[in-house]
Amino acid sequence: MVEAGGGHRMPALAIKDSIEKLFPNKYQIDVIDFAKESGANWDDKIMKGFWDWALARPELTTNLNLLLDYFAHLTRSNAMTPLFFQQFLQKGSKYILTYKPDIVFSTHFFCSSVVQFARSRYGLNYKIFSYMTDPVRGHNLWVNPKVDAVIVSTKEAREYLTKQGEPPNKVKVMSFPLNKKFFTPITRDRDEILTELGLDPTKKTLLATSGGQGIGETSEYVKRLYKDNFPFNIIAVCGKNEELFNDLTDLKNSVSSNVPMAVLGFADNMHELLDVSDLAIAKGGASTTFEVLVKRVPTIFTHCAALHEKGNIDFCVDNKMGWYAKNNKEFKIIIDDILNTDILERYRENIDNNEYVKTLPEAADN
Repeated sequence: MVEAGGGHRMPALAIKDSIEKLFPNKYQIDVIDFAKESGANWDDKIMKGFWDWALARPELTTNLNLLLDYFAHLTRSNAMTPLFFQQFLQKGSKYILTYKPDIVFSTHFFCSSVVQFARSRYGLNYKIFSYMTDPVRGHNLWVNPKVDAVIVSTKEAREYLTKQGEPPNKVKVMSFPLNKKFFTPITRDRDEILTELGLDPTKKTLLATSGGQGIGETSEYVKRLYKDNFPFNIIAVCGKNEELFNDLTDLKNSVSSNVPMAVLGFADNMHELLDVSDLAIAKGGASTTFEVLVKRVPTIFTHCAALHEKGNIDFCVDNKMGWYAKNNKEFKIIIDDILNTDILERYRENIDNNEYVKTLPEAADN
C-alpha cells in the first residue's frame, strides 16, 4: 500500500489479520508502505504530498478524475508510472526481486503497476490481486488488465471498471474488508470511555473526523456547534493535522461553551469512539464510511476528496443512513431535524436493515 491517508492501509491490515486468523502460522504476511519501504523516498513524498494537496482542493480533484477517465488508455497506472515514478519503478522492482513473494495483494494502483512491471521484467510468477479501495466509483488509474484480478466492493464499481476497459473476467466483487476490531464487542462500557475523555455520559455524543490526514471542512462545523452550545458531547479527531488540533484546543480553552469537547490527534481506537457515538460528521472516505455504518452511527458527510469518494456519500444518502451537507444552510437544516425529530433512530434502523452492511462482518475473511 501507500499510506496516503488511511484508506489504502486499513483494508490491507484487515486482510492480513484475517489470513492470520484463518491460517495461523502458515504464511509470512508483510504489510508495507511500498514506495517508502523500497527506498523510493522522493516518489513517496510526491504521492503523499499530492494527496494532501488534493484533499484541500476537492473541486479541482473532481475535474482531475474526469480528465483521467476521458483519456482512457493514456491515464491508466501502467502508463503513468513510468512517466512520473521511475524511482519507485526501479527501487520497487528490486525490492520485489529480493523478497520473492508468492502473492501480492495491492491496495494502491501505483503499487499494482510496479509489481506488475517487476513480474514481467524478471520473469517471476507470483499472483497480483489489486484491491480498488474506492467502493462505488473509482478512477482510471485503477484499470490494469495485466494483473490477475481487480477486486471491487460493489456491482457499481465493477460496472465502472469494465466500462473503462478492465476485462470483465478479471473483476471480482467482494464486500469491503474492515478490521475485525470493528466487529468485536468492546470490553469497556460507554460511561467509562466518555468519562476518561472528560465528557458527560448523560449526553448523546457526536464524533467528528476528516480521516487520517485531518484535512477538510469538518472542523468549521465543529467550531460552530461548540459555539452554539449543541446539546451533545463532541469528540473531535484531528488525525495528523497538528494545526487543527491546536486550533480546536485553543477554541476549547478560550471560548466558554456548555458543550463537553474532547480534542484528539490521530486515534487508533476509532472502534471504541464510534461505539459510544450517536452521530458523526465526516469526510466521505471509504474506510470511514463503512466504519460508521458497522457501528450504527448515522453520519453527516461534509465533503469528499473527489468523485471517487462522492459515491460513498451517495450510497449512505440514497439508503437514508446519512446526509450530505454541501453548505452551512443544509447543515443547519439537518441538525434541526436531528434535534427535533426521531430521524437519528430511523436512520439507525435503516443501517440495521441494509443488506450490504450485513455482509461487512465476513468481508475480510471472504
